[in-house]
Amino acid sequence: MSDAPETRPCPDCASPVRAANQSFCDGCGAFLRWDAPAATTREEPEEVTAPLPAVPPERETEPETPDRAPEPVREAPRAPEPPAPHRPPAPSPDTVARSLLVPVPEDRPSEPAVAAPVLPARPEAARPTVRAAEAATPVPGGTPCPACSLANAPGRHFCRFCATPMVPERLSTAEGPYAGRRPGLARDRSRWIVRALIAAGVVAVVVGGVFGGPPAARAVQDHFATRVPVHPVSWTASHSAPNQEPKLAGDGYSNTWWGTGYAGDSEGQYLEAAFAEPTDLLSLLITPGSSKNTTQADGQATPRTFDLVVKDASGEVRVSHHRINDGGTQRVDLRVRDALSVRLVLRTAWRADPRKQVAVAELEFFGRSVT
Repeated sequence: MSDAPETRPCPDCASPVRAANQSFCDGCGAFLRWDAPAATTREEPEEVTAPLPAVPPERETEPETPDRAPEPVREAPRAPEPPAPHRPPAPSPDTVARSLLVPVPEDRPSEPAVAAPVLPARPEAARPTVRAAEAATPVPGGTPCPACSLANAPGRHFCRFCATPMVPERLSTAEGPYAGRRPGLARDRSRWIVRALIAAGVVAVVVGGVFGGPPAARAVQDHFATRVPVHPVSWTASHSAPNQEPKLAGDGYSNTWWGTGYAGDSEGQYLEAAFAEPTDLLSLLITPGSSKNTTQADGQATPRTFDLVVKDASGEVRVSHHRINDGGTQRVDLRVRDALSVRLVLRTAWRADPRKQVAVAELEFFGRSVT
């Protein structure tokens, strides 16, 4: 027997493992079974050879002679080789894998789930959970859907199963738009009528200005022209009361006035204003009475109806009839080109009285702006 320690083969590489309690193989690092018995093997005996006989020292120094042949050396007989030790077959990989499993008791408490580490990023909202579709149960006595024939509760506009409109389009319009339906565009015919009338008026003005000649074109210009005050250079009258001269009707003050000097309606009396050069008159403002406040008990009579006689630069005379209210500044349109003078002829009066005379507090003229 040899003094070497007992060995056993490695299950993976069959390398000899010398220690019986060794856990890992020195050759491949495989895990060794603890419950497997240590397989004892004996080392192979070394090959024994017979020693050669010693040569006497005297013969080693003597020179060899050619006439004497050397004696042959006989080899010692070799001992028979021992049989090879029996090695167990290498275990399969499945057997090795099963041996590495560690048994876990069944009553071991489960460890809480730990979220896997992730890189920092933008937080995302949790995805909504999908609920299972509920079975559509028919409603007893409900309205059947025109598409899937499922009974729905009365008053629904869409089927609760297939979302088909429950009310026909022609009926739903009478009730008005409901939830989920876009209302139609409102078509107001009155707006189109007004627009058509405005367009027709514009066309009529343009056509009248083109085919009506200069008078029509001038009327359009006078309507949109900028009005500026025009001041007369002289004032005259058929008759005046003492201290109530005609120029007081154009002095710019409403508390001074021109009076006819006659009681009653003063029919036929006139007040005339003249201009230094031909002027395009568009309108005039008249303030009847002795002041703007015509409700005074001691106020004078005011013109009711009168004529405006306008003379232009060509010598033509144009007469127009007008009627105004009792009191307050009022506007009267003229629209006369190249006017030289304007005469106001009284016809009737408001609050005519034998003790009162007809008065005009202010008379203002407006013409076309030349800028």
